[in-house]
Amino acid sequence: MSNDGVRALEVVSADFLGFSRVLEKVIKTELESFQGLSGQYGLFDDVDGVQARLQRLTAHILSALETLRDNGFEDSALWATSRQLDLLDSLLEQLDRYVAVADLRGATLTSGDLLKKLQGWIKTLREWLTGVRKQLAAIAGEA
Repeated sequence: MSNDGVRALEVVSADFLGFSRVLEKVIKTELESFQGLSGQYGLFDDVDGVQARLQRLTAHILSALETLRDNGFEDSALWATSRQLDLLDSLLEQLDRYVAVADLRGATLTSGDLLKKLQGWIKTLREWLTGVRKQLAAIAGEA
């Protein structure tokens, strides 16, 4: 792999590390608050499961990106990582649906600010993932 490819993988790996740190902060603040609220609206088990999958998948993708960066890559590994990013995005989309369900079940009356904040974070995180996927696509096009 060229030095440009290595640098590109360093950039995408660092970008995703930033994403994972922000996601972890969101989980420890807004999402944990939402989990407490979600029990009132019949969503606790669902939200708890999504949180666990988000954390596991994020750690797995971070490891995969570090491996790609450190060992070079094959197209299949790059493709697999890209698909995992798609799955992570779908988990964030699922979490957004749970927030919408809680809203429809009346959570806005008591926790509207939390719901709006969480929806804002989810939107930002999903946009961030779009950028990471574009970076991987550009790297794959150069390989």
